[in-house]
Amino acid sequence: MSKNLVGVLLMLSLAACANGDAGSVNGGDEPVAGGEALVERIDILIMESFPVQVAAVLQGNLPDGCTLIDQVAVEREDVVFVITISVYRPADQICTEALVPFEEQVALDVYGLPAGVYTVTAGAVSETFELAVDNVPSDGEPEPSAEPSASISGLVWHDLCPADAGAATDGCVESEGDGYEANGILDAGEPGIAGVMVTLNRNVCPPELLATTTTDANGRYRFDGLRIGQYRIIIEAESSANESILMPGVWTAPVLRSGSAVVVVDEGEAKEGVDFGWDYALAP
Repeated sequence: MSKNLVGVLLMLSLAACANGDAGSVNGGDEPVAGGEALVERIDILIMESFPVQVAAVLQGNLPDGCTLIDQVAVEREDVVFVITISVYRPADQICTEALVPFEEQVALDVYGLPAGVYTVTAGAVSETFELAVDNVPSDGEPEPSAEPSASISGLVWHDLCPADAGAATDGCVESEGDGYEANGILDAGEPGIAGVMVTLNRNVCPPELLATTTTDANGRYRFDGLRIGQYRIIIEAESSANESILMPGVWTAPVLRSGSAVVVVDEGEAKEGVDFGWDYALAP
């Protein structure tokens, strides 16, 4: 894995609020500059349940490697949901000028809304979705169960790529810099990583810690007894619990390589396959 790749992926992890780096603007004494994130795309997710649940997935770019997401706010004005992603950066810090991509998934409060077409806006970008019927249970139809019954599970695995690969081999792809990197795909024979601390968080910014667990001997983890909702799974590679197990290296999966994943679960749903791939920098 090239040193250039390590630097790029560390910048991506800094950009993710999920890693806990994005504290409050007022959280320290260092001068900061604020603003809003540039959103370039909005996708709408409608869960197959009733009453339906709706989430907006926002994608865009932060202007440099120092800018971090501070807060995500949602307001509804009649049939329009307005989402604002505020950002901050140290005012006097020297930063890389390359754009850093981000993705935020935001739950929309649609319970009780009448049938109709609704618009979601963030900056200059907008998207619409339709509620085909009034989003309230009809007489005699039960409310969603209050009993927590959903679960989230996955695997933390060693994404293998020989350090001396001179050409793309099984498990390797050409990196953006020099050399090759692990491919971010769980290939046959790639082992799980035991003892890694995994946290379950409420998907707000900054994330709200709900529970922790560690991967078993096969690298698997699981959170049970969850309610309907939106969660963020986070693995902090440089935390005191994980540093000796994972570092040095970088995440290869999920896609944003930030050591976090947003998961939406329905009532009683077992959400599986929330996996994390890790490429050791000093692997033989």
